[in-house]
Amino acid sequence: MAKQKRLKIALIGYGAISQMLFDIFGEKKPPIDIVGVLVRKGRVAATRKKLGRKVAVVDTLKALLKLKPDVVVEAASQQAVRDWGETILRKGIDLMVIATGAYGDPKLWRKHIKAAEKSGARLRLPSGAIAGLDGLLAMRLGKLERVKYVSIKPPHAWTGTPAETEFDLPSIKEPTVIFRGKPADAGRLYPKNANLAVTVALCGAGLEHTEIELVADPTLPPGTNASRLEVVSDSGELSMQRIGHAMPDNPKTGVLTALTMADDLMKIVRSSDW
Repeated sequence: MAKQKRLKIALIGYGAISQMLFDIFGEKKPPIDIVGVLVRKGRVAATRKKLGRKVAVVDTLKALLKLKPDVVVEAASQQAVRDWGETILRKGIDLMVIATGAYGDPKLWRKHIKAAEKSGARLRLPSGAIAGLDGLLAMRLGKLERVKYVSIKPPHAWTGTPAETEFDLPSIKEPTVIFRGKPADAGRLYPKNANLAVTVALCGAGLEHTEIELVADPTLPPGTNASRLEVVSDSGELSMQRIGHAMPDNPKTGVLTALTMADDLMKIVRSSDW
């Protein structure tokens, strides 16, 4: 029997998401190897101390790509997508992006799509902490009449965002809309909270025809966040609501985000063309 090929992935960033990917792959033991992690300059020694010597820890994209990963997984920031996405795709390496708010810039989106098409690489956008995107993708083949995405998090999860200056977050006693507008604006103004606004737009009605609401809700169960997707089309209606656990060390990000990334990577090794 031929030995199963192993998927080599490299991570950009070593925060809560990357740490969870290490945990998942360590427990599930799929044929996936994390060969390297790219961190900011000055973080190499501390990260290497946590990971040991089995995984390369580097502070330049050039050094990361020398490890010859099959997929580079962005788990860092919109800036990382802007700085390095095109280079990765041009080299024919698949890129998984979770900070999709960067694609609120249509020029960047087109540039990355063009780079992927030219090299044969795949640009992978995992669903993140939401459900129902499969239905939305199918419904857009008909006529979409309305698409609305609502992100609901406890007030403290919006600390460090524009909401902090516009609202007295600790004093909020009931669900309060802190933003209502377009996906690109949500992703730009709330880069650590609202990347999914752009993901939903790209999967459905586009950046100009998707409604976004961001909500601070003190009534959520402790340690959770939620989201709601509402779609009206000529094929019917879709309404999906999710309540999930937030990362223990990062209330801005749901655990499901890391799980969908891991699942997408595991689907690669299960696919017939791998």
